[in-house]
Amino acid sequence: METVRPTLLSSCAKAATAAEARFRVPYPNALTRASRIFALDAGAAEAMFAITEDPWNGAHFLTVGGASQIDPDATGVDDLPLSAPDGRAVLLSAEIKGADVVVMLASSDTRIGAAEVIAREAYERKIMLAGLVLADGLSKSSVDRIVAALRPYASVLVVASENDFIPAMLTALRA
Repeated sequence: METVRPTLLSSCAKAATAAEARFRVPYPNALTRASRIFALDAGAAEAMFAITEDPWNGAHFLTVGGASQIDPDATGVDDLPLSAPDGRAVLLSAEIKGADVVVMLASSDTRIGAAEVIAREAYERKIMLAGLVLADGLSKSSVDRIVAALRPYASVLVVASENDFIPAMLTALRA
């Protein structure tokens, strides 16, 4: 019969000793992620453009344009109107190819259909999808609508009370 030994608080303390520290890697993870950050609406785009010049590890920042209501069932992968920060039109299929993580930024629920198109492509390619609701200046009912709209698609969903949270989240995701 095998003895089961529970993890005790002293186990964590033992892992923090100098003797155990020699087994730790002394530098940050060298692998970067191929991140794609999508601003789903004008408010999210404004917040995103404020940080695009920061030093990111190969992150691509994209804005969803076009009509406010996008029918996800009638919108193909390359029918979604996307643009890079320089205004150049890009294709979702090309942008999402090789991506490790997709982050959707939303400050309104106007383009949730676009979120579904992006999420569908990320899901088919087994890419992690995170959603960040920018709640700065929004009513609780507006935030609740956005959260409810993004919840079916995002494996990670965060409500940020201030737009300053965007760089922190992207850094945590190694963007």
